[in-house]
Amino acid sequence: MDRAVVDQTIREALRTTKRDTRTNQSAVSPASQEEINLLDREFGQQTISGLVRAKPKQFLMALENNGFFTTNAALTPGPESSDWVGRTGLRGAWFPQLTDKINLLAMSSYSLWRYANLQELDFDDFGSQLGLQYHLGRGQLPGGISRFNVWAQYRYQRLTSPWNWGDRLYENHFLETGLRKGWLLSPDISVWLGGNAAVSVAGGPSDFRRHEFSAQAGSAWQITPQLAFTSMYRFAWFDHVQVSRNDLNHLFFLGLGYQVTNNLLAQIYVSGIFNNSDVRAFDYKALNTGLGLVVSHVW
Repeated sequence: MDRAVVDQTIREALRTTKRDTRTNQSAVSPASQEEINLLDREFGQQTISGLVRAKPKQFLMALENNGFFTTNAALTPGPESSDWVGRTGLRGAWFPQLTDKINLLAMSSYSLWRYANLQELDFDDFGSQLGLQYHLGRGQLPGGISRFNVWAQYRYQRLTSPWNWGDRLYENHFLETGLRKGWLLSPDISVWLGGNAAVSVAGGPSDFRRHEFSAQAGSAWQITPQLAFTSMYRFAWFDHVQVSRNDLNHLFFLGLGYQVTNNLLAQIYVSGIFNNSDVRAFDYKALNTGLGLVVSHVW
C-alpha cells in the first residue's frame, strides 16, 4: 500500500509547466495547477484594458490523461517488476480572489490508476483541499511562478480499490502550510526554492499514516510562447505516526510541455524516486518516463 501513497508524488510532478502569461494572460495552463507538494495555484490573473479591469477567472475543469513506463511498479527493494501505467483523472477547482494578494482555493480530483500487467496494483485516487494563499508578484515569472507566496490549507487523500469507494486502501487528513520564493534569472528563465509541512491529524490504516515535511528546488525555462522546460528536485522526510518508521525520499523531475491550444497541453517527462527507510522492506527506487495530455477550461 505504500506504493500507492508514493505514486501520489508522480501525479503531482506531472503539472509543473505553464504557458508564458506575458504572451497571453487570458490563457491559464492546467499544467501549473499543482506542483510537487506545493499548493501555489496561479489562477485569477487580472488584465487591464484602458481603465477597465477584467473580471478575474475563478473556476477550472480539467480532464487529465497520461501514461508512463516505470522500472519498479510495486516500489519494492527487489526483485523489481517494470510495467506500463495509465492514469485518467478529472479535476475541478474554485479559486476566487479575496484581495489583490490573497485567494481561496477549493479543489477536488478523482483519478483512475491502471497497470498493464500487475493489475492487482490498480487503485482509485480521490483528493481534495481547502485553504488560503498569499501572493506577491502573482504569476510574473516564467512558468507562471510568483515572486513569493505562502499558503495554509486542509488536505484530504483517499485511495480505494478500483471503483469501490467503500474499500479503503489508504486515507489521510492533513493540515498543511508552505512557502515558495522565486527569482528571475533572465526574461525566459526563473528558479525557485520552497518548503512545506503537512501534519496528519487523522487517517488509516495506522501503519501508513504519516507526517510529511519537504524542501524543493526547481526551474522553468519558457523556450517559446508554447514550449516550456521544467526541472525539479524534492527532498522529503516521512515520519510515520503510529509505527517506528522514518523515510527519506528523493524525487527528480524533468518535463517538456507544449501548449497546443489554450485548452490543450501535451507533455513528456522523466522522473526518478529514491526512498531510504529505516525499515528495509520499504527501501526502493524507480525511474519513470511518460507522456500526457490535459484538456481544460478556465472561466
